[in-house]
Amino acid sequence: MDGPSEINSVYWDEHTKSWQYKIVKVEEYHGFVECQHCRKPMSHNVKSDGEFKVIYVKCGCTRNGR
Repeated sequence: MDGPSEINSVYWDEHTKSWQYKIVKVEEYHGFVECQHCRKPMSHNVKSDGEFKVIYVKCGCTRNGR
């Protein structure tokens, strides 16, 4: 199974002092790191725009309001 073609990334915006989201196009997918508590992905290792990057996402704990 191939990895995702795009990921909804979350990042902290210092200007607005809030969490912002950005869709990141994925060229190559190299796995993820899972949350210790909910066991859902919290970061993905990808190649995007010709660079290897760590893309952070909201894990399952934040979706449940914990």
